[in-house]
Amino acid sequence: MIAPLRIVLCVAAAIALTAGQFAPAAAVPIPKPRPALSSNAKIKTDTKVYLLRGLLNIFSLGMDALSDKLNAMGIQAEVFNHDSWPSVASKIAEDYKNGQKGAVVLIGHSLGADVLFLLTEKLDSENVPVRLVVPFDPTGSYEASKNIDYVLNLYQLNGFGRRVAAGKGFHGELTNMDLSKDESIGHGSIDKSPQLHDLVIAKIKKVALGPAPKKRNTPAKPKPVAQQTAL
Repeated sequence: MIAPLRIVLCVAAAIALTAGQFAPAAAVPIPKPRPALSSNAKIKTDTKVYLLRGLLNIFSLGMDALSDKLNAMGIQAEVFNHDSWPSVASKIAEDYKNGQKGAVVLIGHSLGADVLFLLTEKLDSENVPVRLVVPFDPTGSYEASKNIDYVLNLYQLNGFGRRVAAGKGFHGELTNMDLSKDESIGHGSIDKSPQLHDLVIAKIKKVALGPAPKKRNTPAKPKPVAQQTAL
């Protein structure tokens, strides 16, 4: 359950954003991904991407923009309100049980990032693997469940963002990318950054295109956990 205080803080951030308090300033460089495919090129994949908006379902429109980019490339993507995470979890679990072979990618901003961890825990209880999770500035401290292969956490400690920790049994790759020095973005705009969109798309293309792993009836072989604390 999302703490009421976090919701109040997110409301304050939204008001500040509309008042123009997130003015661009000097930014630290964001790693540049490899050049994207041409606009006419289409990726053939069964991978599905689920994106969750934050407060009031209207302050995370960067999720919509990222979804549009992915669909234009041929990667199936759909956007939901953060309150819809239980139904999203049910849909993913049902598809998996019915033979859906594509990898699952979960992306969210603010409160939408927070519920990603509730969603992955629910999927873990259903023995459903998740290939990649990308939180944009989660407002609380969370742990990655053992059914996740990769976590790319994009956050700012000078605002609402928090690091993600490895939970019990997690043996995937965990990257915490601290963007606190980048004053060109804030909590209300981090989800809309074209550079971060490119970074996420590159990560999806690198690790999340292809079939999902087989059902995990036995513990997965441990993989090294990578931590990136700052740019």
